[in-house]
Amino acid sequence: MKLSITTCVFSCVLSTAILSKHQCITAMTTETKAPKGKKGKTTETKAPKGKKSKSNKSAERAITMWWVLFNKPSACITDPESDIKCGVPDIFANAVGGTNNPNIAIINASGGISDSNGFLRLAAALYKTDSCKLDLEGDNGHNVWGGPSKLYDGVQLYDGSSIGYCPADGEVTEVHIYIRDNGPVTENKIKQLTTGVAPSCSQAGGSNLCADIGAVAFPPMSEDGLMTKDIGHFPIFPPGCADAEACEENVEMVQLTAESGNEVTLVRTGDALQVVAEITVPKV
Repeated sequence: MKLSITTCVFSCVLSTAILSKHQCITAMTTETKAPKGKKGKTTETKAPKGKKSKSNKSAERAITMWWVLFNKPSACITDPESDIKCGVPDIFANAVGGTNNPNIAIINASGGISDSNGFLRLAAALYKTDSCKLDLEGDNGHNVWGGPSKLYDGVQLYDGSSIGYCPADGEVTEVHIYIRDNGPVTENKIKQLTTGVAPSCSQAGGSNLCADIGAVAFPPMSEDGLMTKDIGHFPIFPPGCADAEACEENVEMVQLTAESGNEVTLVRTGDALQVVAEITVPKV
């Protein structure tokens, strides 16, 4: 059965979000080759009367980048025998179970607006905390935490706060980076660039399709250094998911494409983490 909803990692597990359909009408020009020595004939298919023939596709959109920290990777279930043990299944399983065994923290890293060609460079830094308890929500309701609220709401030692970058005893934090597309820029630009679900998102009653479009995972870095990896689609929206009736077509259309120059570099320096993402989002 085709899903008419999308799972939003940055609002709540299995939250329903009605996805809008995006349509565009373009003028098509075709050339008919004539026999040698004769002129070719060009025919144009015009757009319906009253409609613009110019494509309305755009790559200028509000994009956010997120730290996804598994501070206790030994408790992950996604692939416990691998160098990268954690993943989206751990987020969902703990949210549904009302637990946070891997000590997951999802925190806004950065935001930006892609250019007309879709290119965007994002950079951010994060510092280890000894408190393991961060207040990431303001009195005005603005927040910089992401993921299911069940990960923070009175679970274990969190009591409504985020654990932040705080490795468990004897462990090294496994870092993942998620990329989210919040759609065309609106009057809510600041919220689009700093929160998971802006008022313009369909999940919040707005008109924009907002979707998770990319993810990359790094094995725990126990020493200072850097690592660069390719980033592609979000795990639950693989290529072909629309044809397989596992996602909506407009969600698949905005996914990042693997092995096409999209890269994320993670740098560890003592108690600091830095990330630089260079991506090109598709025109839709």
